[in-house]
Amino acid sequence: MQPDTITVRGPMRLNEERIGVRPIEELLAERDVCVEQVATLRARYGGWGTFDHLRKIELARLTGLIRAQSLRDKLPKSTVAETDDAAHSHPDYRDFITTATLERAQWSKLEAKIENIDATIQRANAMIRFMTSEARL
Repeated sequence: MQPDTITVRGPMRLNEERIGVRPIEELLAERDVCVEQVATLRARYGGWGTFDHLRKIELARLTGLIRAQSLRDKLPKSTVAETDDAAHSHPDYRDFITTATLERAQWSKLEAKIENIDATIQRANAMIRFMTSEARL
């Protein structure tokens, strides 16, 4: 029984299959997925990223929350340093930092995957150049 679809392979794909390298279309598609996943992480944690701003926003939110709870509970007024320490040790801030750590690890893994794909493409290019130069001899 014959398949219902016909797969058309261009000359480049046929040559890639013949010499045993992964087709560039597959590698580029996989790379595009990784780049899409890493884009937000780069924007947040990379150079000129927004992480420090987000961290300060979270600390300001927690400082306000702690002050409001102190007023509500009619606790003695605390110093700025005490309020700052309370914000830094708040469970929400610990969760924020834990999430940031996990996301930075994910960012590192995705960057390494992109580098590996780029290296695979470069290796395939070198193999193709070698094969074509050998054919000319």
